[in-house]
Amino acid sequence: MVRPGLVRGAALTLAWLVLFIVCVYVFFPSRRINAFIDQALATQGLSLTPAVHKTLLPGLAWDNALLSSQQGPLLRFDRLSVRPLLLKLLTGRIVLGSTATLGAGRMGIEQKISGRQTVLVTADRLALGEMPFFKTVLGARVGGSLWSEGLVTRGPKGWSGELKLEISQLEFSGVRIGAFPLPDAGNLNSKGMVRVTDGKARLESLTLQGEGVYMRLSGDLPLGVNADAAPLDLLLEIMPKPEFLDKQKLVFLLLAKFMASPGVYRVPIKGTLLKPVIL
Repeated sequence: MVRPGLVRGAALTLAWLVLFIVCVYVFFPSRRINAFIDQALATQGLSLTPAVHKTLLPGLAWDNALLSSQQGPLLRFDRLSVRPLLLKLLTGRIVLGSTATLGAGRMGIEQKISGRQTVLVTADRLALGEMPFFKTVLGARVGGSLWSEGLVTRGPKGWSGELKLEISQLEFSGVRIGAFPLPDAGNLNSKGMVRVTDGKARLESLTLQGEGVYMRLSGDLPLGVNADAAPLDLLLEIMPKPEFLDKQKLVFLLLAKFMASPGVYRVPIKGTLLKPVIL
């Protein structure tokens, strides 16, 4: 039988914890929060604009948020917010919830900090064409709608879990990685999975299938605070049908050194996430 004293003690502890969070939130100045965020991102060569502001409930938000590197803009959202989930706090769990919206698209991240640490990621109807990353890094025009769902858990050797990816109506043109162009393609359906094992991430297989062409991207992905500067180790396999190849002869002529067998091109992608190259 649960003793009433223990219940009252737990309730008081949670009440004091909530009160402490609210007081810190109210009296801690926004300029210090901005300075801390700016400094943390600057060490990675990144910046987030505009300045953060507090929300009605304890939390932080950015309107028309834009994440940029020295190369240019990378990610943008209509609204980005971070806040503790109060209902879960009342049950003794500390969970941070992050939400990003872009038009009809939405991305959410729930990070459990107390107890066994977990991160739950969801995304639905995110318009890739609205993300400046592809233009800034690849010089490309990209379209499509992203859906994703995944969970990773922190263990003795690091994070482990998986992230499922689906992109509908994927299209891209003008992609250039280093000195090499890639073929334009449209109306592709794409599915894949990122598997995380002991703190290391691997793209198991991201397939891109459409009329006249089949592609598969796989390999090791950078993970962690300095993921933007960590080395890439990816392999892009391109298997075009004769009519698709014939329409883009010049591109496949430039990729001829990567032809592993007739109709199969194996293109290694190295460099970093923000500066990929084909070797």
